[in-house]
Amino acid sequence: MSRGVWVLGGGGHAKVVIATLESAGETIAGVYDDDQTKEGASLLGSRIVTPTPGESWWAEGTRRAFIAIGNNTIREKIAAIAAEWVVAQHANAGVHASVSAGGGSLICAGVVIQPDTSIGRHVIVNTSCSIDHDCVIDDFAHIGPGVTLAGGVSVGRRTFIGAGATIIPGVTLGADVTVGAGSVVLRDVAAGQTVAGVPAGEMGHE
Repeated sequence: MSRGVWVLGGGGHAKVVIATLESAGETIAGVYDDDQTKEGASLLGSRIVTPTPGESWWAEGTRRAFIAIGNNTIREKIAAIAAEWVVAQHANAGVHASVSAGGGSLICAGVVIQPDTSIGRHVIVNTSCSIDHDCVIDDFAHIGPGVTLAGGVSVGRRTFIGAGATIIPGVTLGADVTVGAGSVVLRDVAAGQTVAGVPAGEMGHE
């Protein structure tokens, strides 16, 4: 069995994952997708395989793998599979040595993460994010492209922060929060809320 990394998901996000893994010197064992129409296709030079009925693909042994799916909830469900979840950190990311990142997390090209920040499991830190000192990002969160987190920001489990948003120092975002693209968040956001705008306000209220 190859000790390369299996990429789970054959969509556009998987292209970023493959590029990130390869920049870090990893080899791609293959791409696994449940869409039968993709069987045998190629994604950035890696072959896509699909399951057959009744197949117990993961029972063959513990595989090194990475979940290349942007949806936080789906990523959390898949993460229940027994696997050796690798961290994918692009060679062109500036990550301080004191930063910790849990298994299955993605740190893309152009990202800067400053000292004593903690990144949970299966977190997406997307292209060119800036995360300052002492931030805490919980499991399965997604920090969109170009987001800026100032110092001491806390991001809850499965929270999504849209592209280009800015969170000021010390703000806490609860679990399952959605922050609209380009928003500026000036105060804490309770779990489950969706906020957008400059300054960001809760959506769905007059």
